[in-house]
Amino acid sequence: MLRLRRDVPLFPEGKPKALTLSYDDGVTQDERLIALMKKYGIRGTFNLNPGVMGHKDWLVQRGGEVRHYKFPKEKIADIYAGQEIAVHTMTHPDLVRVGDGMLAYEIVQCRRELEEIIKAPVTGMAYPMGTFNDKVEHVARSCGITYSRTTKQTFTFDLPEDFLTWHPTCHHTEAEMFGLLEEFLKPMDMKGRFLAPKLYYLWGHAYEFDALGQWGDIELFLEKASGKEDIWYATNGEICAYLNAVKQLVYSAAGEYIYNPACLDVWLLIDGEVRRLESGRTIEIQYHS
Repeated sequence: MLRLRRDVPLFPEGKPKALTLSYDDGVTQDERLIALMKKYGIRGTFNLNPGVMGHKDWLVQRGGEVRHYKFPKEKIADIYAGQEIAVHTMTHPDLVRVGDGMLAYEIVQCRRELEEIIKAPVTGMAYPMGTFNDKVEHVARSCGITYSRTTKQTFTFDLPEDFLTWHPTCHHTEAEMFGLLEEFLKPMDMKGRFLAPKLYYLWGHAYEFDALGQWGDIELFLEKASGKEDIWYATNGEICAYLNAVKQLVYSAAGEYIYNPACLDVWLLIDGEVRRLESGRTIEIQYHS
C-alpha cells in the first residue's frame, strides 16, 4: 500500500548515535592519546604526513613552545594499531596554493606510503590547515579519497552531506565541548516523530594537550562519553562506509520492499521498529494501521 512513511537511518545494532575522533600530524603525543582512547573504548582516525615522519621541531602555541616530534615510519603500524590512519598529504602544504601536479602527488603519494606501512587501502583524509576548494576536492576524489575532514566546526550532531567536505562538530579547545557532550548524551526518544541520528565528531592535534595543559580535559571527555549502549564508537572511515551503505538501499516503487546491495548490514527505524537489513537481502515492509 502506498502511504506516507519516514524511515530513519540508524547506526550498527540500531544505535541512534555515533562518536568519532580525528587527530592530525602524527605527533608523538598521539601515543598517550591512543592509550586513553583504548582505556575508554573510543576509536578514531589519525591523519599522517609520511614526508616528515621522524622530524623533530617545536611550535609556538599561545606564547609558549611545544614539542612537535613525529614518529618514524617503522613505529607507525604499532603505535596506531586498532585505530584508522588517513592521508594528511606528504608534507602538509596549503593545497589551494600548490600546482595541479604537486596537488595530486601530495595526496596519492601519501596514500601509497601509508598503505605500504599498514598493508591495507587508505582512502580517508584531512585537509592540511583545513584549506580546500572545488579543484582540491575533485583531485582528492580522483586520487581515490572517499572522505576528507575540514576544520569548519558545526557545533551540531548532523551527518555530513558531502563526505569530501566533512565538517566536524568541534575542536577540543572549544568551550562548548562539554556542553555539546552533555546534550549528545541525553536519551533519545526512539518513537519520536522527528528522530534523527546524531554524530559527535571531535578533532584536534595531540600536541595541544601539552601546550594548553588539557590532558585532564580530554580524559574526562573520553570517560564521560564511554560505555554507552546507544553510541557506536567508530573510526571516520567506518562511519563513511556505513552511511554510504545506507545510501545504496534500493526501494520498490511503493516502498513495500527494500533491497540492501551493500556488503554491510544496515539498520533503519521503520514505523517505530528497528529493522536490520542484511547484506544482499530484501525485506518486506508490511502495513499495520
